[in-house]
Amino acid sequence: MKSFYQYSNYWSLTRVLAWSDFKLRFHGSVLGIFWSFLRPLLLFSVLYIVFSKLVRFDIPNYALYLLLGIILWNFFVEATNSSLASIDGKTTLIKKVSFPRTIIVLSATITAFISLLFNLLVFFLFFTFTDLTLSASAILLTIYLISLFFIALGVGYFLTALYAKFKDIKTIWEVFLQLGFWLTPIIYTLSIVPQKFHFWVYFNPLTRVIQYSRETIIENRISNLDGIFALLLMATAIFICGYLVFRSRAKYFAEEL
Repeated sequence: MKSFYQYSNYWSLTRVLAWSDFKLRFHGSVLGIFWSFLRPLLLFSVLYIVFSKLVRFDIPNYALYLLLGIILWNFFVEATNSSLASIDGKTTLIKKVSFPRTIIVLSATITAFISLLFNLLVFFLFFTFTDLTLSASAILLTIYLISLFFIALGVGYFLTALYAKFKDIKTIWEVFLQLGFWLTPIIYTLSIVPQKFHFWVYFNPLTRVIQYSRETIIENRISNLDGIFALLLMATAIFICGYLVFRSRAKYFAEEL
């Protein structure tokens, strides 16, 4: 069994990798860390103009509705893409140093989560300029964010496990993300989706995270408890499956990369 000292060292390595990746991401950039805020805000600005002024989605507090959806979706995109990139970027480390390979994906996901927290600060800054208020139910956002973290981590483990052998995974995943953006209710509300398709829409765990977060923060109400329980089960299952696939293939990384 691994000692507490070993686990402490692994966690220290994870923190170092996550923080160094976060700082290096904007190294040499004039705006630096501010790009972490600007990218989702620029996307939000374009989509808000199109779907509130031109197409006219009549959704209460649409600016907050859209911004929160983009922030949560962007974290998932950034976390999974960073996980794939981390395997390429740390090939030398993988081949020469003995350490749990799971740390690489974990640190990449933590790095993306740091950006998510910064973006949420921007969201709540905008929130203060509205007439909305937070209730005690807002604490549920913590549960949704933790669920989202483990969903992204599980998917990241699964993708990187396959990517080490099949490099086409990165391109295929980019296509899935583009498709997923439009199939997930980020820019629109579920009310425009026919009821018979709701089961399939909610089968996407990102739909649950985004929808429940909006209900908690913007609509000031608690979501269906069965739905929250289903989200927790989904997050657990995705994480465990991704982790097990990664662990089973990690021993081949050094020769496949």
